[in-house]
Amino acid sequence: MQVSANYTIGIQDENRISDIASTNTKLGPLSNGDIFQNNKANTYYYRHALTYTRLSKTKKGRRYTISHNMDVNNRFNDYSTDSRTSYLYPTAYDSLLRQLREEGVPRTDIATSFNYSEPISKAFTLRIGGRYEYSKLNNAITTFNPNSVNQKFDVVNNLLSSNFFRESNRAFLGTGFEFKHKDLTITPGLRLLLQSVNNILASLPNPIKQKSNDLLPTLGVTYKQFNFNYNKDISLPGYTNLIPVADNTNPYMIFKGNPDLVPAERHNFSVNYYFNNTKKNLNIGLNANGGFSKNDVIQGVIVDQRGIQTNTPINADGSVNYGINYNVNRQYKNNPKFILSWNFGAWYGFNRSRLLFNGESSTQETYNLQQWGGLNFNFNDKVEINNNGGFGYNFTNYSSKSFKQIKISSYNISTELIVRMPKHVIWESSINYSTNGNTIPGLPKSFARWNAAINFTMLKDEKGVLRISMFDILNSGKSINTSANRNMITINQTNVLSQYLMATFTYNIRAIGGAKKKVGGERLFLF
Repeated sequence: MQVSANYTIGIQDENRISDIASTNTKLGPLSNGDIFQNNKANTYYYRHALTYTRLSKTKKGRRYTISHNMDVNNRFNDYSTDSRTSYLYPTAYDSLLRQLREEGVPRTDIATSFNYSEPISKAFTLRIGGRYEYSKLNNAITTFNPNSVNQKFDVVNNLLSSNFFRESNRAFLGTGFEFKHKDLTITPGLRLLLQSVNNILASLPNPIKQKSNDLLPTLGVTYKQFNFNYNKDISLPGYTNLIPVADNTNPYMIFKGNPDLVPAERHNFSVNYYFNNTKKNLNIGLNANGGFSKNDVIQGVIVDQRGIQTNTPINADGSVNYGINYNVNRQYKNNPKFILSWNFGAWYGFNRSRLLFNGESSTQETYNLQQWGGLNFNFNDKVEINNNGGFGYNFTNYSSKSFKQIKISSYNISTELIVRMPKHVIWESSINYSTNGNTIPGLPKSFARWNAAINFTMLKDEKGVLRISMFDILNSGKSINTSANRNMITINQTNVLSQYLMATFTYNIRAIGGAKKKVGGERLFLF
């Protein structure tokens, strides 16, 4: 039997300043503005899990497993927005917005499942499994405007406030036969999925009841290191997509739910292959997955003449996605005092979905190509040099001639040096250089971050480590990320904590006979 439990408290206090401008390629500038957001959130999370497995003493292969887990997640958000927007088209005027949005989301999820295996013959095994899930969630949103007298946030805005309650019951019951012959295993099966969800919204006169009973096929095939899986699933809309109350925390990007959404039907498949040659220290991993959906949830986008975007979720057919990922790793240990290793890999993805933009329906196809590789040297564990690099290319095509192809490219290289000399002293230095081919005037296309540290080991078996780290020696202090979605390129420049010194002390508790932990090169620097 395995039992685990944990309790976590999370506290967030984020200040975000956004400088936003909207431009139309034909009309010119539409609007610009500054948005200041103070986002505070407290999270209180409890989880426990229990698993019990029993093997038969009288019949080989007979076994059953019972598991149970419970998650209680209480989250409370206080989001304040203070913005000034200047609209230039069709008429020029300024707009001020000040509001406080309080949100409480207490949530409880409970699940209990079982699996039973009964060998019928040498080649056939009967498998039966079931799972029951219960979920209760309450989302209360209250939006306040400032009082004109004392400027305190105590005037409730009923149009931007809501109360949502969801109670969900889901039950799975599945059965299937496993056929096994030498290295081949085939497991076809059927799952009965029963779902009953009750959604109560204060803004609607009647609750939204979602019920479905579905018989879903599954198939698993394993041959040596090759594995194939297929399943069909019915998923209900997420609760945030059902709330028909506008979220204007960002007045440029407004989100409003749709209570008329229906469940989505999805077919999923995956292929996995793994090869390991211990003599040559060669590892190869391959994974491919994909699926296609009916009644998928997409975002209908409306951009008005002022440049304000409103997103509303809708159901649409035709969503398809495929992806393939591979990794190859090789290590050479011919000389015990010198180890050379290299690796390379890639992710290739394709996604096709409907795009509804200002009432015009089209299809968008996005291709995502990511390639990376590394070359590492280890000289008798005294000196390590680790080098990594990669590039990414993303482009999106549209069936409508109203939209132009979007292209995004990026490159990244990094190098890390670790020196374990003299005794009890470890030096570390890491440099990361990134460049982005899609930025706007005024933002850098590339930046470099250099971090370094010195470690002093002490106490018996070097269990104690005093670490002095220097972050962002070049004082770059920025991070830039570019993404494309729904005929829009989004460029985020984040100011990060720059050029600071930090000292930490770590005491490593090792079990008796446990391997001694190597100090240095633990990838503690995040870029």
